[in-house]
Amino acid sequence: MKSIAIWYQSNNKKNNISDAELHFNLWKIPQSQSSYHRFLDIGIKLDRTDCIEKLKIFLPTQIEKKDISDVVHRFINDNALVCTIFNEDYKITSNPQSKFYTISKLNNDFEFDVYKLEDSDITVTNCFEGSIIQISLPSNARKTYIRIRIGGNYCDKIGTIEKPSNSFIQSAFSKIEFIDFRVNDLRDLNYSLIEQINKEVIFKFNKIHFYFVCSSTEDIIGSHIPCLNSRNLEQNKWQKYLHDNIKSKDKNMLAYHWKEIEVKNFNVLLKSKYEKNDWKTILWYLMILFLVTLLFNLVSSYIFEVINPK
Repeated sequence: MKSIAIWYQSNNKKNNISDAELHFNLWKIPQSQSSYHRFLDIGIKLDRTDCIEKLKIFLPTQIEKKDISDVVHRFINDNALVCTIFNEDYKITSNPQSKFYTISKLNNDFEFDVYKLEDSDITVTNCFEGSIIQISLPSNARKTYIRIRIGGNYCDKIGTIEKPSNSFIQSAFSKIEFIDFRVNDLRDLNYSLIEQINKEVIFKFNKIHFYFVCSSTEDIIGSHIPCLNSRNLEQNKWQKYLHDNIKSKDKNMLAYHWKEIEVKNFNVLLKSKYEKNDWKTILWYLMILFLVTLLFNLVSSYIFEVINPK
């Protein structure tokens, strides 16, 4: 999978910002023994937005507008969930006449504003063998956080399934998946896209958090950088944030966490193994086993008659 890219178009009215903090949650939620609901949540924290004309995200696969949604409304009114998502003790102050929510520490020290996007704030343009998401933000001189969810075709292509060496037997019961997730890896982007990005403003990331959320029965069997930590996500606490139509067959999910600081690009390569009962392959295996057993019995009977004729 090629790299995604995140940058912005300046309005040239204020001094440009260079730093940003990114939060990625890649969800892989089992729906049955053979299907998964996959989506990517992207959280972006900006020092301020009064210098930004358009915030831009490039995806290396073409998507549709319906594949993108704001998810702030799914957690912002639940203080416990806000604290869980940001892993801090916070409190929320809202204004019924504004789409901004203020996040503060318990001693009332300001941390950042969360902005809830409307559908009209987001546009999608298919180009450069992928799609550019453009996000319009209101002018704000304070730290501002947004969070969107991307589903559809892009998320289905993030992982690559590998066939085991004894694939005929093992693939009936388990799968091995590679996930190569990249951000602002310019070597992996279309040259015309790089030219456009260089005309605008590219970020340096002071923090990047990446979470891979999967079934508790799935095992991470390798990654090119060590996993920082992992934690259990109980489905009943996260159901509101996920969606009423997104329910896992497993009660518990595990979130594996990677983190980088002060970087211009980011890459996580991980390898996981999970159960996937492919009944078609299993039936073929049983049929062949039956035929081999039948052939063995016939040959054995023939040899026995030759050795011991009546």
